[in-house]
Amino acid sequence: MPPERRGGPPPESMQERQPQAAEFDWERGEIPESEVRYATSRGGGPGGQGVNTTDSRVELRWMINASRSLSEQQKAALRDHAKQNARKTILEDSDELKFVCISERSQLQNKRDCLNKLNAFLREALIPEEERIETRKPKGVKAMERRTSEADKRRKSGRGKVKNWD
Repeated sequence: MPPERRGGPPPESMQERQPQAAEFDWERGEIPESEVRYATSRGGGPGGQGVNTTDSRVELRWMINASRSLSEQQKAALRDHAKQNARKTILEDSDELKFVCISERSQLQNKRDCLNKLNAFLREALIPEEERIETRKPKGVKAMERRTSEADKRRKSGRGKVKNWD
């Protein structure tokens, strides 16, 4: 039995480890499952009588503010991305994202789907797009554009007002 500790901070081994924003896995772009909350309920859809007995509908909720995997700048970018895309998954009052999955008959598969949706949303919001390097149009493309514009001119030239009814 460990000796009793009186006063002072807890030893290093007992202190809760605070992950830094640098620990966010950019390769896979995943939030730890410990940061999300799941709620299950009975879902509709295919499944026959099993629908009436199993809680296969999964609702995933993730608090943006409470995340210890992202920096404040990343959290702000995530909020902006959610608002720009007019996603109804962000709840203004509680600052959390909500994803619902009912596509599978299995609760475990729906949990995985919800977590995959969240991680895909994070990657989309936080990984910047590479800037396109402008290149010249090839000669063939320019020639094709010229031919189509000339054909359009010929086709449209007959659309003018009629000058003579005779």
